[in-house]
Amino acid sequence: MSLLSIILPVITQMEDSHLKTQLATYFPLQEEKFSQIEKSFKALTAQKQAKETLNTFFKSWSQTNNSAMTVAGLSNRMTMIIHKKQKVNSEYDLFRAVSSLNRIVDEDLAVVGRILHSILFYNMATNITGDDSWLSNTYLNKEAIEFKAWKDKNSLRNKDIMVGLLTTLVHEIYTHGEVEFIIPLFESWLREEGRLSDEDIDKTLAWISVHCGPTEKNHFFHAVDAINSYSKAFNIHVEDYDLQEIVEDYLRLKAEVMNVLYKQVSEEYAM
Repeated sequence: MSLLSIILPVITQMEDSHLKTQLATYFPLQEEKFSQIEKSFKALTAQKQAKETLNTFFKSWSQTNNSAMTVAGLSNRMTMIIHKKQKVNSEYDLFRAVSSLNRIVDEDLAVVGRILHSILFYNMATNITGDDSWLSNTYLNKEAIEFKAWKDKNSLRNKDIMVGLLTTLVHEIYTHGEVEFIIPLFESWLREEGRLSDEDIDKTLAWISVHCGPTEKNHFFHAVDAINSYSKAFNIHVEDYDLQEIVEDYLRLKAEVMNVLYKQVSEEYAM
C-alpha cells in the first residue's frame, strides 16, 4: 500500500471535470515526494524512539496536518464579502460554498464527535512521547514553519480566494491518503513496544482512526462542492486554474518537513 494507491481511487470517483483531470495528472508526477514521506513514517514506526526524537516528530508533523483554522478562515473571508456589501452574482451559491467549508471542520471543532480533534492529537502525542513537553516550539523545525506559512498564505492572504479553496482540495485528498497509510504502521509499532494495552492504543490513535474511512474522503468532496459553488457565485471558470504549482508546492514542502524528521530518526537508529 502506498499513498498514491490510496489517493488515486478517490480521485477516480469524482465526476468528470477539470479538477479531476488536473488531480489525476499531477499527483502521480509526485511519486518521489510521496515515497520520501512514506519513508519517514516507516522509519518512525520501525523501532522504539528516543523522547527528543518523538517530541520533534510530533510537534513538527502537527503543523502539516492542522487545517481547521485555514478552512474556517476561508469561510470567514467569504462571509466578509457579504458584510462589506461587495458585488456577488449569487449570494445563495456563496453561502453554499461556506456551508461546504463548514462541513470540513465539523469534526475538528467538535460540532460532531463531541471532542476537539486538537485534544485527540494532544492525547496521541502525549501518550506516545510520555508527557506534553512536545508542545514546546523548541521542537518545531523550520521546514514545518515554512509549510504552515505557505498554506496560510494561500488560504488567508492570497487575494484570490479560489487559490485557498484549491489548496484545501489538495490538502484534504492528501490527508485522506496519509491517515489510511499510517494507521496500520502506528498500531503495529505501539503493540510491538508493549507499553500500552490494546485499549490504550485505540484511545491513543483516535486522532488517526477518526480521520480514516469516509471522514477525510467526505472532506475532500466537500472541498470540491465549495469550489463549484464559489465558482457559480462569481461566474469563475475553474478551467482557468492550473493546479500543478499548488500540488507541487504542497508535496515539496510536506516532503521537506518529513525528510528532516526522517534524518533525525535515522541518526538516532544509527547510534
